[in-house]
Amino acid sequence: MNQIYFAGAMLTDAEGHLLVVRKKGSLFYMMPGGKIEKTESPVQALIRELQEEVGIAAEEHDLQFLGTHQTEAVNEQKTQIKGYVYALAITEKEIAKAQAEIEEIVWLTPHNYKQYKMAHLLEEYVLPRWLLKFTSRK
Repeated sequence: MNQIYFAGAMLTDAEGHLLVVRKKGSLFYMMPGGKIEKTESPVQALIRELQEEVGIAAEEHDLQFLGTHQTEAVNEQKTQIKGYVYALAITEKEIAKAQAEIEEIVWLTPHNYKQYKMAHLLEEYVLPRWLLKFTSRK
């Protein structure tokens, strides 16, 4: 079985909405981020991917490590993904724009998230944490 190492962000706005992205040719929404190159740390990969995919210039001190999770990759058969997940909060959602291989970005709320088909890493690891965090804000 193949293995992908991925760095992703549980990226939220001031209202607590969660940013998800859909890559061109994919049916699944996932958190912004991408594969970790051999010469990169997870943080370096995430900073690079956030800039490339959604135009957000994050810095290391902006990122809070949430943990790792291993699951099945949705877009590659016989492949496991090990995700390094970080929290990132931004104040203005308008700064996030679909770029590079990203076809669509969506801001999830507790009312609309069930409408989207999600990648396993997002659904299994990030979504429960986000929902808990979102509901504890109220």
